[in-house]
Amino acid sequence: MSRAGLGLKFNPFEPAASGAPLGNKLWLPDSWKIRLQNRLNRLSEAQGVKAIALVGEYGSGKTYILQWLYRQELPKRRIEPFYFNNPGVQFSELANGLLRQIGRKDFAKYLWELAGSHVTSQPSLFAKGYEEYISEGPRTLSEMLGSLQHGIVKTGITSDSSIAYALAQFIAETPQKNSQDYRDFVAQSVMVAEPEAAPYFDAILKTIQLGAGINAVAFAIDEFQEISLQKQLTRRETHDYLATLKRLTNLTTRSNFWLILGMTPQALLTTRQLEPELWARLTADGEYEFEVPPLTPTEAVELVKHRLARARTGQVSNSLFPFPGAFENILSPATIANPRRLVKICSSAISNAEDAPLPFSPEYLQSIESKAYPVSVVGR
Repeated sequence: MSRAGLGLKFNPFEPAASGAPLGNKLWLPDSWKIRLQNRLNRLSEAQGVKAIALVGEYGSGKTYILQWLYRQELPKRRIEPFYFNNPGVQFSELANGLLRQIGRKDFAKYLWELAGSHVTSQPSLFAKGYEEYISEGPRTLSEMLGSLQHGIVKTGITSDSSIAYALAQFIAETPQKNSQDYRDFVAQSVMVAEPEAAPYFDAILKTIQLGAGINAVAFAIDEFQEISLQKQLTRRETHDYLATLKRLTNLTTRSNFWLILGMTPQALLTTRQLEPELWARLTADGEYEFEVPPLTPTEAVELVKHRLARARTGQVSNSLFPFPGAFENILSPATIANPRRLVKICSSAISNAEDAPLPFSPEYLQSIESKAYPVSVVGR
């Protein structure tokens, strides 16, 4: 049976059921949304660390929540979010990922325009657009390093002249580089491993904030790579992970910077065991941990209804069609409670509906579920 016969333009349930669908606004259960918004409101008014830990098993919806925050909730608060999926445990991986998302040219343009408004010497040179200057080649730009350095300090991005000069060099070198590296933000004679202070990265965050005209920058991190795999960490990996987490935590207290972490319960337990004081500081003794709850039967029905509504070809009398009423009593409690399982079952039911009765019968849905999640593997 075609999707048209089901009253759908497309299958609104993705087969992989991982992450969040493209397109329209993302729907969250009201109980989830209210709790998350309350936490964000309290963080906006609080001093100190600005971080939330989203904790949930695989398939519970934590990646979906991260995407909801990234796409909808944080931008509403004029917070520019950057999303990271399984980055490495080193801070440089996050820094480089940030620069890749911004783009070297756009970041250089931010710096150019911010510094140019404070230049006292050669002001006529900065009256032109950045694109015009990079088209003139590196020589003109290199001659302007002193003016750029002075302008960067005047913007308030940094008070450190060596950092300002490194950022001025970044502008000057951009026409010859197609990529970016965190080391480009470090003065030639300085090696940045994972220092306790993060003045260079503070300057990067301040540049984004001023250049984009936003209140803050946020990192939405969907589990650090090694932790998410729940492997036995080597001593070096443990050091890198904790150093990165500590540095990110410190940034939230000094800069207009927010941190949203998605992690499994095992990853949370590992982190808390490795560094209990750091974790307590990051989450305010657990106040800003958000454990993703299972879907209730009512919420599972609402999820299916909202997904179907996105793909409707017209009005229908039953907003669950082609699914039957009370389908929450047909599928197992384990599937109803888990968003990933539920979406996968719904996707498969629509994809294989050629000879299925309409609305879908309990036997049809249960056969789909038993193939995807045999009772012998995961009980009903």
